[in-house]
Amino acid sequence: MVITKANLESLVKRLNVAKKYKPTRSIGRYKNGKFKSDKGFHLQGAYGGYKLVFSNKDSSGGKDITRGYSSKKELYEKIQSILTGMSL
Repeated sequence: MVITKANLESLVKRLNVAKKYKPTRSIGRYKNGKFKSDKGFHLQGAYGGYKLVFSNKDSSGGKDITRGYSSKKELYEKIQSILTGMSL
């Protein structure tokens, strides 16, 4: 199975719903230019890989949930493990 970015985004959305967070999205900018966003999980991509990040509401930074950037397939499996662990 080929994992796409859309597959990862779908899992992240399921994770946000399971934790009762609104899916992260930009809701505007502050006067200093920083983005306002809702609290929740989102993907961050660089170097051809992705990682899962958690952002608090109105915070400028995010907390890494997974370490380093990994392939889409590896991240998919990690997020699936998180969802499975939450359901136990």
